[in-house]
Amino acid sequence: MPPGQRPAKPVSRARPGGEEEFVPAPRSARGPQEASRPAREAPPKQPAPQREPHGPESRAQSQAESKLSSTESRLLAFEARWWRASGAKTQAISDELELTPERYYQHLARLIDHPEAAAEQPAVVRRLRAARDQRRAER
Repeated sequence: MPPGQRPAKPVSRARPGGEEEFVPAPRSARGPQEASRPAREAPPKQPAPQREPHGPESRAQSQAESKLSSTESRLLAFEARWWRASGAKTQAISDELELTPERYYQHLARLIDHPEAAAEQPAVVRRLRAARDQRRAER
């Protein structure tokens, strides 16, 4: 057995002094009432069929989506994540995006005005625009 793994069942091993060592079975992460239930397996995911765009609107939309740079797409995907503490987000901005928080928010402020960004992450862009509008109204 590879190091760091436990056997599936309790095992008794003989020690050199004639004593036996008891190794317990690994615990499940489920609670005691769920221990007897079989674990559910997720069904395998099927890839969605690719559809060809039809009409001028869908062609314009697919072109608009491709106009965002990879950095802009990363910024939107990063902002879509939920953060429990602002300090953790600030640290992640520096670590993952290699930007200062000031530069990150400057890029984001410019990015939410572009229709390409709204096409890629509509919920994030709506949320950021609403927050910006609220701050402006409070002034």
